[in-house]
Amino acid sequence: MNPDEQYAEAKKLYDAGQLNDALRAFEQAHAAYAAQDDREHAAAVANDLGVVYYLAGRRDDAHKILQDALTTFEQLGNVLGQAKALGNLARLQERAGDREGAERNYQRAAELFHQGGEKEFEATTYRVLSQMQLQRGRWLESLATYDRALAAKGGAGALRGFLQIPLRLLGIR
Repeated sequence: MNPDEQYAEAKKLYDAGQLNDALRAFEQAHAAYAAQDDREHAAAVANDLGVVYYLAGRRDDAHKILQDALTTFEQLGNVLGQAKALGNLARLQERAGDREGAERNYQRAAELFHQGGEKEFEATTYRVLSQMQLQRGRWLESLATYDRALAAKGGAGALRGFLQIPLRLLGIR
């Protein structure tokens, strides 16, 4: 089986909820791409593998492989790959209780999604970040971040107008 087929099989197993089989298939696809020196695809698989490692309770492995994927995407100049890896790292940090690190990575991921033209991912990332800020009692930052989420989607004009009022009053917008 070639790496593309292994990767497709890994995704299929993951979608079917067969975590252990998916993990092995992702590892095989990752190794196969790496053996072909296909860094771009190996990093994409590593990004998915990091999520599966986390779900399997292998947090250290998840962090390491996501960090490796991020480094590779940075070296290759792959903005969207960087954004996805940062988003996954942020999720890992959030669940581990590192709220500040998670917020930094969500912020950077949202900026990179914007740069890459992925408005849906940008908006989703800003919404998650806004929720974190709200939970930490930073309601004004949360409001400004949620406004960015709405702006990314280009919609909800009435709500955005309403949100702009306190932001303008406080000199943020």
